[in-house]
Amino acid sequence: MTDEATALCALFARIQRAPSEFYRERVAAAGTEELARLPLTTRAELVRDQLAHRPHGSRRFADAGHPVRAGSTGSGDDLLVLTWSAADLARERQAGARMLGRLGATAGMRIANTLPGALVTPGSLLLGDVVEDLSGLDVPLGAIESDAAAKQAWELVDRVQPDVLVLDPVAAPRLFGATPPASRPWWRGIVWLRRGATPMALPPVSDATGFTGWQRTWLAVPEASSFVAHSCRDGGFHVDDAIVAEIIDGHLALTPLGGDTPLLRYASGVRAQLCPSPCTCGEPGTVLALD
Repeated sequence: MTDEATALCALFARIQRAPSEFYRERVAAAGTEELARLPLTTRAELVRDQLAHRPHGSRRFADAGHPVRAGSTGSGDDLLVLTWSAADLARERQAGARMLGRLGATAGMRIANTLPGALVTPGSLLLGDVVEDLSGLDVPLGAIESDAAAKQAWELVDRVQPDVLVLDPVAAPRLFGATPPASRPWWRGIVWLRRGATPMALPPVSDATGFTGWQRTWLAVPEASSFVAHSCRDGGFHVDDAIVAEIIDGHLALTPLGGDTPLLRYASGVRAQLCPSPCTCGEPGTVLALD
């Protein structure tokens, strides 16, 4: 039995034993514990379940640890509050460490980011946890919401000289527009954050930055995992080891393994297709092409 099959068996056993009321009922209705025969889980279902079973919904295992951190996605009638137990948070941090490690992050590296804080998921708080786990230096620049914030960010960047910048593509044009022209040979790479199904056009990197390094993209689907996949030098997206990825009608369905809040076959809305594995870059595992 493969590691993935073993993890799925453990997941279904816990759904029945713990239980997860939401999924125990769905599995019983489907009459099977074969993942591919279960219905997809939609975001609308998660929102309805949370409203009906406040504050956390009915997905959490009965033996789950207490939530220690909260986040959110959406707003208004579409608001979904996300919570993590210590076990959930450890799972996220491990996935983040795998991702940054495969992108070349090592102990002692300086990694800056322009992600927002507070309840935004994923944000600078979680990324900072991951960088610290790798024994790197976390450099949160703050969200770039004004020209003054962009100027201040560059002052810090040029003082600390980070190896890698993790950037939100929406805020990047303002950051690049405030770049003081300089050579920055210490700047090795950019990691762009893509959240969920929203198509992402990467802004051009200003010549004034002096940047000549590599660029990669990090895919987050907050309802499932903050660290779903990362792109490689050949453009493929490599799915994290602790996630089962399926393509259903041209869209990505996700089943995270481990943690205290199960999520089976989540309909992410991300348009994708499976690519041959192993990838031409040499990295093993599930490889996707994203639209």
